[in-house]
Amino acid sequence: MMRSLQSRLVVTLCACALGLAIVAGVVSYAAAFREAYRFQDDQLLQLAALVDTRNLAGADHAMHGLPIQDHDYRLTVQRLGGTFPVTLSDGFHTVNTGDHTWRAFVRTIGPDLRIVVAQPTEGRNEIARNSGLRTALPIVGLVPLFIAAIVLTVRRAWRPVQQLAAEVDKRRDTDLRGLDTQGAPTEIEPFIVSINRLLSRLDKALDEQRRFVADAAHELRSPVTALVIQSENLDRALAPTALDTETRNRLTKLKSGLHRTRTLIEQLLTLARAQSAPSVPATPLTLLPAVHEALEDVFVLADRKQLVLDLVDATSSTPGRSQLRVAGSKRDIVTLLGNIVGNAVRYTPAGGTVSVRLSATGSDVVIDVIDSGPGIDADKRERVFDAFYRATEYREPREHGGEGTGLGLAIVRAIVDRLDGQVTLTDARPETPRGLHVRVTLPNPDAHAGAGRTAAQAPHSTPSSNA
Repeated sequence: MMRSLQSRLVVTLCACALGLAIVAGVVSYAAAFREAYRFQDDQLLQLAALVDTRNLAGADHAMHGLPIQDHDYRLTVQRLGGTFPVTLSDGFHTVNTGDHTWRAFVRTIGPDLRIVVAQPTEGRNEIARNSGLRTALPIVGLVPLFIAAIVLTVRRAWRPVQQLAAEVDKRRDTDLRGLDTQGAPTEIEPFIVSINRLLSRLDKALDEQRRFVADAAHELRSPVTALVIQSENLDRALAPTALDTETRNRLTKLKSGLHRTRTLIEQLLTLARAQSAPSVPATPLTLLPAVHEALEDVFVLADRKQLVLDLVDATSSTPGRSQLRVAGSKRDIVTLLGNIVGNAVRYTPAGGTVSVRLSATGSDVVIDVIDSGPGIDADKRERVFDAFYRATEYREPREHGGEGTGLGLAIVRAIVDRLDGQVTLTDARPETPRGLHVRVTLPNPDAHAGAGRTAAQAPHSTPSSNA
C-alpha cells in the first residue's frame, strides 16, 4: 500500500479518468456504430423509393457501373425471386446468400412487382466501425492529457505542504516559533495548529529546563567558590612538611576537583545565557579587538604548552579596507572564540600550532581556527556540539591543558545560531595528525550598507606570537 497521499491521490484520479474514458469511448463507439447503421438503412430506403421500376435491369447495371473498387460497398436493385427469395416480407432484412450476407430492403410496387435494394454487410459494418472509431478515438487520445492535467493539478495543490516542510527543514533546532497558517490549505490547518501547540509546550519545557540549569549553577557557584578558597587557604596554611605524601596528594586532588567543578558551573551559566539570550538586532562590532581579548585569555595555557599561537588578518593587507565587523555583542564574540581557541589549545600536543584567520567572503565574515591536534572523526563532528559529549578517544586532554567540561562547542553552537551564522568542522590536513579546522561564518552588517566584501586576498600574517 502506498504511503504517499499525493501518489495515492494521483493514482486514484488517473484510474477514475481512465475508467471513465473507457466507458465513454465504448458508449460513443456503440452510439456512432448504430447511427452509421441507421443512416445506411435510410439510404437503402430512399434508394428503393427513387428506383425507376420500368427498367430494373438498367438500374441494377447502373449501380454496378459506379466507380467503386471494393465490391463490399456496391448496391444491387432487383426483383425478388432471384438471389433473394420471394418469401421476404416488406421492410429490412439481413439475408445470407452463401457468398455474402446482405442488408436488404424489400418494397412492394404492385401486385406482381416486388423489388429489393440490398448491400453487403461487410462494407456496411466497416463503415459503421470506422465511424464509431473516429468518434471514440478523440476521447481515448485525450486520456494522457487528462492524466497529465491530474498530475500537475495534484502537485500544484500539494505545493503548500511541500513549502511548509521545506520551511521546517531550514529551521535551526533552537527555532521553536509557531508555523504560519496564512495561505495554508484548510485541510492541513488543524494539523499546523496542533504542531504550533506542541512547539509552544516544547519551548516552555526547554525554557524551564534552561532556567533550572542556570538557577542550579548560580546557587552552586557561591559555595563551590568558597570551597575553592578554603582549600587554597588550607594549602597555604599548612607547611610543606606538615602533611605526609599521601595526604598532600589527596589535598591536591581535592583542589583540582573543586577547580574543575567551578569551571563546569561557569560553563553551565554561560551555556544558559547563550541559549536564553533574546535574538535582537545587535550593534555592529569591530571584530579584531574581541579576537585579541579572547586570545589573551588562552595565552597563558598556550605558553605553558609551548604552542605557536598565530593570528592572521587576511583583510589588513588591502589599503583603505575597513576593519571586519560583525553584528553581535563583544561578550558573545569573546565567549565564542574563547571556547574554540581554548579547545584547540587544550587538545593540541605540546609544541604544536594553533592559527586564527580572519577573512571576508561575499556578505559574510569568516573566522577559521586551525590546530595541529588529533582531529575529530567525521561521524563524531555533529555530536560534539551536544552538551557534555566529548570524543575523548580522539582528542584526549593533554597534561598541561587540564580536562574539558564538554560544554565548549555546545556554547559555540548556541551563540552562532543566535547570531544567524554557521559553524563547521573539517580536517585541517589529510595526513595524521589530521588536526581540526573550525570555521565560523557570521553575517557582515556592512555588506547590506553598500560595503560589499570580496573574497579574501592572499593571507598576510601578522607577527606570530610564539607562546
